[in-house]
Order: sequence, then structure tokens, then C-alpha cells
Amino acid sequence: MAKGKVFLLTSWIWLALLWFCPANWSQIISPDQLEEKLKEAEKSYSTKDYLKAEVIFQSLSESFPTDPRFSYFQFMIAKCKYGLKDYSSAKKEFRDFIHQFPRSRFLPACYFMLGNIAFLQGERFESAQNFIYAHQLAGTEKLKLLARRSLEPLLRNWLSEKELKKLSETNKDKELAPPIFFWSGKRNLERGNYREAFEALSYYRDNFPHGEDIQKVYLLLQEASSPPPKTIKVGVLAPLTGDFSVYGTSLLNGIELALGTYSPTKRKVELKIKDTQGDFVKAVQLCQELIEKDNAVSVIGPLRSESAAGVAVVAEYSKIPLITPTASKRDLASLGDFVFQLSPSPQNKGKSLAEFVLQDQNLEDFVMLIPEEGSNRLEALSFEETVEKLGGKILAVEYYPPGTQDFSPYLREIKNILLGSSFPSPLEEEGSFFDQIPVWVDGFFVLADQKEMYDILSHMANFNIYATIIGSQGCGNQQVLEFAQILDRKMIFTSDVFPHNDNPQRPRFLQLYFNQYKKEPDRVSMLGYDAMILLLSILENFTSPEGIRNALLKTHGFEGASGEIHFDPQGENVFVPIFKLDNGVMKRVR
Repeated sequence: MAKGKVFLLTSWIWLALLWFCPANWSQIISPDQLEEKLKEAEKSYSTKDYLKAEVIFQSLSESFPTDPRFSYFQFMIAKCKYGLKDYSSAKKEFRDFIHQFPRSRFLPACYFMLGNIAFLQGERFESAQNFIYAHQLAGTEKLKLLARRSLEPLLRNWLSEKELKKLSETNKDKELAPPIFFWSGKRNLERGNYREAFEALSYYRDNFPHGEDIQKVYLLLQEASSPPPKTIKVGVLAPLTGDFSVYGTSLLNGIELALGTYSPTKRKVELKIKDTQGDFVKAVQLCQELIEKDNAVSVIGPLRSESAAGVAVVAEYSKIPLITPTASKRDLASLGDFVFQLSPSPQNKGKSLAEFVLQDQNLEDFVMLIPEEGSNRLEALSFEETVEKLGGKILAVEYYPPGTQDFSPYLREIKNILLGSSFPSPLEEEGSFFDQIPVWVDGFFVLADQKEMYDILSHMANFNIYATIIGSQGCGNQQVLEFAQILDRKMIFTSDVFPHNDNPQRPRFLQLYFNQYKKEPDRVSMLGYDAMILLLSILENFTSPEGIRNALLKTHGFEGASGEIHFDPQGENVFVPIFKLDNGVMKRVR
């Protein structure tokens, strides 16, 4: 009986092992299956079935330890782990491979993969060093080029100046030494570390006289040889006289307030102020003067898009960063790599609104009431274009001329379209019947000022048109919002002037401005303040025009008094604040 029990228990153990450890029983591959299994493993890897590929390569490795392709099996196991994003295991496998097969042809690829893993794990210096090893050992130009291209972003953006110095000291005799010393010199120069920059650039000049960056090195050496004075000059272009002087003065007030309340720790900043008189030709001439005579490292202004376009060309040609606070013309920033605009374009506002109401609020059908002319039309057209692109529908569009006092005809026509009916000349009782018929649509996009919004909201209520109202500045007026609350209407809008309750910089600016000028600030002064505060924060670490430009491009999430600043690759601030009124509660939703 005991013998039978032992036999039964042993059988259960074997069954359990077979059930829970099937992989251990499928690892052994017979010699006649080798080629078939190898092809299966390679096919699985090529189709990104990394788990299956790893199991087969592991079996091949254990079944054929003396096969000439044994190192290949081991290398592919490491690659499969990388494909599975098991980076820690992959790192160990690649390192073990390097120690086990120091003469393998796969060594350069191992170092390259280790470079990728180190970057993904935040070990930037180790990543750079591995790419250098991969380049040094690479047997093909293709791998050399790949290693160099992978190293360059680390040199240009990711490594600190100390890490660049360490990298240059440990790789002086390597083939990639020239770009290492070039970027070490350039980055230190941008930071204002002139002695370190001069040392790195001089080493490049003396040891790589035929390097591909030698001409750039000569120019950078000139700059490193003559550090900027302790006083940094910033140019300001604004119409202080003429038709736009009120706005120009407001802009300058904001800039001077920022300078007076922000204290850079390293250098004194001096403003060189030029009066454009609202003339775009004069603005261009004065920009040249700021750059060539006053040696400004950056320029703020001018006020209007027409003037900013001409000034942008001059700034780009001279490689001097231009920050235009108020100009909002589309593609203005794309005029050059050194041009930045704080005010989002109307097209960007329309696009942002459309993306929010469709993607975040799940609205699909819209009607539109927009002016026949003016910059608002650009915002409306962008909204319409984005809605259709994202799969929404524009059911009706009505245009009203400037000076419209009565919006009832336009609201009536929109209601006709929504009802699929027509009431061209209703009698009084018919009109009353028409008014009482309720209609619903997801969104009602409207661009109008404060007075016009009152009339539109009233007629929407009278005509029983129900929709989430979507708009811009007019919707953000406090009186309009209160009226919408009385009517129990939802509103989603973008506004440059509506107060951000979650923005700590705004109340501070308001208090500083009132204390200084004894009056309330406007949007223009706020933007001037933000442009200067942003520039001052950059000047603490970067003083060369290119260094300033690179820092501006990396500006994401900078909280100013006017709102967040987030430059896209073209240099336009793409942050568009969006607000929502729902059930009497007002909040910023983006």
C-alpha cells in the first residue's frame, strides 16, 4: 500500500513539473531542428514577437554551446530583452557578452545598445561614452554614422558643462574628439564660462586644424577672447509718440517694472529704448541701430505685427533674439530661428478651442455667428477648419456686419437651419410659436464684444436655443459671465485678460504695477513685463545671443503674469488658456 502511495505521489510531482515548467522541457533542440528553429527565432524577432524569439534563442544557446553561432545566440537574447523593454536585464546581458566575447564582431552593436539603455535610464554621461566606444569599434561606416548621430544630441543638449569637460579629457585621442571639444567650447560660451570655452576651442584649433567645424571655432574664439562687459544691453522698440503711444508707453512700463523688481545676480542689465513712432520703416532702422551701435544682446518689441515682421528679418540676419510681446500675426515667429512671439496667433486660439471642445468635452455639432471682417475671422476660420478635420460638423454659419445692433435675424436664421424649416416673414402669433420651439446643438461658437454678447445671449434665451456657448474675449467679460449665469448657460472660452485664479504671478504683478504707476495695468503692460522677466531669468546663465536663443526655445511652462509661456519649435507661444462656466462655477480647464 505504501509503495502504491509513493508511486502515486511521484506521478503527481512529475505532472506538476510538466504543468508549471513547460519551458524547461522544451529547451533541448535536436541537431536536425537547429536551422529550422533559428529561422523561426529570427522571424519572431523581425515581427517583434520578442518573447517567443528570446525563448527559442535561449534554447539554441543551451542546446548548442559549441556551435560557431553561439555568440550570436547570446547577442540576440540580449536584443530580445531590449525589445521587451527589460532594460536592466538587457544591460547585464550586453555587458556579460562584452566580457565573454571581447573579440566578437557584435561588440560595437553591444556598446551602441548600452548607449541607448543608459540614455533611457537617465545616465547621460555613460550613454555618451558607450556611443563613443561603438564608434571606435565599428567596422562599417553605417554604424559609425549612427553612433555619431546618437552622440550629438547629448553633446548639444543633455550633458552638463562638467560632463562635457570630463568627456573631452577622457577622449582626446578618439576619432570623435573634435565634436566633443567643439560642443564643450560652444556650450561653455553660451553659459558665460569664457575661460573654459577658450580652453576647449583652443584645443580644437591646435589639434584639429582641418576639422569640419574649424571656421565656427575661429568665430567662437573671437567671442571667447572678448567677454561681454558687466553691463548687458537689451533693446526696446515701442511707439512712445504718435497714434499708438498709449500702448507703447504701457509696454515700456511693464518692461521697466520687471527690470526694477528683478535683480540678476551676475550682471547689470541696461535698457536701450527707441521710439518707433508707430512707423514700421523706422522700427527696422532702429533695430539695426540697437544691434550695430548699442550692441544689444536681445530686443523686445515692437508693438504691432506689421512692424515686427520687418524687425524680425533684421534680427534673424544679425542672429539677435527678438521677443515680440504683443504682435500675434500667424507665422511671425517662423520668419527666423531668433524670432519669438508671446501672443498666440488667432489661428492658434481657434485651433486650441476646437481641439478642447471636441476631444475633451465630446461636442460634435456646431453653429457659428461671426463678424464679416477683422482679425476675429481668422480665429473663427481656424475653429471651423479644426472641427471638420477632427470629424465634427458645422451645421450653420452666419456673418454679421460691423455695427450690428439687432442680432435676432441671425439667431432666427440659425434656428431655421437647426429646425430644418423656414420662417421668412412670420406673423406675430407665428413668431411667438416659432420662438417657443426649443432647439439643441452641442456648441454655439460666437465672436462678439461685451455689448453684442448681451444681445446674442438674450435672443438665444428668447428663441429657446440651447447650446454650450464657445467664444473668445467677449465671453470672458465679467458682466457677460454674470448674465450667462442668470440664464443658466454653459460657456467655454479663451481669454487673454480673464484673471487666472491659479496664477500666483498675476496678483503680484497687479500690486507692483499699481504701486509704481498708481493705475491698473492692461494686457500690453503685462506682456511687456513677462517678456522682460523671462529674458532676465535667462541672462543669469546665458549672455551670448545664441545662448539666449537656445534657452528661449527650451521655455516650457514659464509662469508669467499674463499666463503660461510655452514656445513651440518655431518660437510661438502656443499656450492658450481656456475657461469654463458650468452650473455657476467658473474655472480654468486648460
